Amino acid sequence: MTLTTEFEQHFSTVVGSEHMLQQFKHHTNHQRIRGMAKARALLQSA
Repeated sequence: MTLTTEFEQHFSTVVGSEHMLQQFKHHTNHQRIRGMAKARALLQSA
């Protein structure tokens, strides 16, 4: 329910599983991706 009702509050730039966010971070040479903990918590069972 949280994922659908508060989606934009938790994710501002990229959305995906923790694994996909790690790949995005590596590909774009970012040091940190905002929302990693939320991805882990909200998308773990999705």
